Amino acid sequence: MESIWLVYCAESAYGRVRAEVRKRDVRARIARVNSVEGAVQLGRACAAADVHVVFGCDSQAVATTVAGMAFVRQSLDGVEVLVIADGCDAPSIAHLLRTGATEVIATGASEDAQVRSEDSTTLEACMEPDEFPQRTGEIALVRDDMVPLEELWPPLDEPDDAEWPEDVSIMSPPVAELRDGAPAGGEEAASDLREVAARAGTRSVAHAATGTHRAPLVTVVSGRGGVGKTTLVAALAASSARAGLRAAVLDLDLMFGDLPAVLGAETRKGLEGLVAHERDDFIAECDVEATAMRVGPGLTLWGPLTEGEKAELFGTPIEQLIEVLRGAADVIYADTSNNWGDAAAVAIGACDRCLIVGGSGETSGSSAAAVVSLAARLGVPATRMTSVFNRIGARGCGEEEALRFEMGTSLRSRVRIADGGEDVRGMLSFGKLDALVAGNSAFAESVRTFAAQLLGELGCSVDKRLMAASPQGETRGTKFRLPWRKRSGGAR
Repeated sequence: MESIWLVYCAESAYGRVRAEVRKRDVRARIARVNSVEGAVQLGRACAAADVHVVFGCDSQAVATTVAGMAFVRQSLDGVEVLVIADGCDAPSIAHLLRTGATEVIATGASEDAQVRSEDSTTLEACMEPDEFPQRTGEIALVRDDMVPLEELWPPLDEPDDAEWPEDVSIMSPPVAELRDGAPAGGEEAASDLREVAARAGTRSVAHAATGTHRAPLVTVVSGRGGVGKTTLVAALAASSARAGLRAAVLDLDLMFGDLPAVLGAETRKGLEGLVAHERDDFIAECDVEATAMRVGPGLTLWGPLTEGEKAELFGTPIEQLIEVLRGAADVIYADTSNNWGDAAAVAIGACDRCLIVGGSGETSGSSAAAVVSLAARLGVPATRMTSVFNRIGARGCGEEEALRFEMGTSLRSRVRIADGGEDVRGMLSFGKLDALVAGNSAFAESVRTFAAQLLGELGCSVDKRLMAASPQGETRGTKFRLPWRKRSGGAR
């Protein structure tokens, strides 16, 4: 079998790395890439060959190399990873082996420390907590095992303010192209999604370390619209409220979100009021209360904005709102837009579970893979992601489409939600969400089952009896709207 070695290192170290590769295989075909993502792309294209990935590393770049190895091992099954470590001490070499290196060749100050790992480290081992926070170059990392946006990092042996040369051939689009219409200029507009997510994750970890009550955050994302993501958020939140929890819902599709309509909020309140009394970058409790929309017992909604053009200014306020709700709610659900800005990056970076939702379509697998990859680069390990195939059983959402989507995500945690058909759309249009999730339909059963499983995994104590369907004919106080805005209880 043909042997292909993909090398990611500084140009000055390439000669030494190439010599090491030739010692192992004189007929090896070697390709030097300019990014870790480039190595993964070539590795997938050369799947029929015997692929190896080589990292050049010095004592200042151990954390970046660990993150790159985690991304490679997550993306390429069974690949061998060789690290040429220049000037690294014994603890650093041991750390490289423990976090994914098949072999480490120590040169320079630690040349006598050459070691080899007999067995490749698994993805789960790479995801184990290590030390934090780390800082490499201009990018703040929460943990070594999290996968940052490698292709935008400076070369391993260049100073922090180095820029990529103009002839780089394999790179992702600049971060500015990933943002949803951010204006040029200004500190907020120039902020990096990775830095925003890392800061939110750091604050979340610090809050957890205090030992106080901390509501888990579930962030729901997708690669394209029309997959039922917003309906799923509303249904999960309603199921949590039925189970006796205080469920907070954030509509982070700040420009065009419609969760107030889906949840049946009578009065829409924009998040602009969240910064009405802001001081020293801290939001006031009175503003948190003023922007809340109480949908029903145990269910409260925040967002979106009424002036969508201000969306890019609300990354920090959303981060602070999440921290407030960590102590006030039992569980938090965040719906996001398809184009991620700072608000979405905050919710993704701080989340305890990230749900990747998909549905029908030929490109569902590829779009899901792109979402998983970007979420990983924003610091979410695969162990905190769940793929959710929505509307299983509907036209174009059969077993083949579900498998295509699940293969695209390549996640171990997988869920399928049954199609609700016209019942979902009809009941939501009349504001009868509680009756919908309390029913006996396949959709309601799958949502309640998933909600119970998810809340249990997140450590939320729920009364499972309340997660069951309501007895036939019982509405559990469901209300419908009359034209003159009064309410009447009971069945229609």
